[in-house]
Amino acid sequence: MRNFKLLIEYDGTDFHGWQKQPSLRTVQGVMEDTIYEVFGKPVPVNGAGRTDAGVHALGQVANLVVDTTMSVDQTGRALAAKLPEDIQVYHVKEVDLDFHARFSAKKRRYTYYLRTEPTAIWRRFAYVVTAPLDIDAMRKGSQYLIGEKDFASFTPSRSNGYPTHCNLMKLSVTDDEEIISIGVEADHFLHNMVRVIVGTLIEIGRGRIQPEHVEQILRKKNRAAAGPTIPPNGLFLMEVVYDE
Repeated sequence: MRNFKLLIEYDGTDFHGWQKQPSLRTVQGVMEDTIYEVFGKPVPVNGAGRTDAGVHALGQVANLVVDTTMSVDQTGRALAAKLPEDIQVYHVKEVDLDFHARFSAKKRRYTYYLRTEPTAIWRRFAYVVTAPLDIDAMRKGSQYLIGEKDFASFTPSRSNGYPTHCNLMKLSVTDDEEIISIGVEADHFLHNMVRVIVGTLIEIGRGRIQPEHVEQILRKKNRAAAGPTIPPNGLFLMEVVYDE
């Protein structure tokens, strides 16, 4: 048996997220269908991040364990030839059998893109906010979220009994003319967590929430205390980091 690590890019617009679901087009489902064509047998694909419907990836990582004599290069070329145009495997590497894309990951990095002007071209890849935003206030509010914290207010997952503590290592707000980039790095993320964080920062930027109130939002552990869950189209999985 051999273990292949894949680096994957995809446009999430026309997918119902990463995770395979019956009768729905998902990235994992398309990957597994394609891999069946390549190897002639079903092979499960493990993804590092279960991105939601409409979320994109520039640095998704996956792995698959298969009994094959195909080389790494042959595998990469075969996948490239058969995958649809909205998924691209741009690197294949053989790794140890104990490597798992999800459970071996140490941290993940996402970026959410905001645009301050309406756009026809980039509407699939950024959320448009035309109201003036106080970037300094957004940066100030973001600092209260950094560290090992309970993010129950920033996810609906609490109702499912899922643990809500995460170690958020970095959170940056970068203003570059018409594009505002919000970068987030953590050991793992909860369902909708990045989109709620960005929604809360937008509310701070619009003056609807004071930056220092982020501490209160965290303490309440109540989803209703934080800002809205903004659309997925501006969110990109940028990188997954491992020890290797």
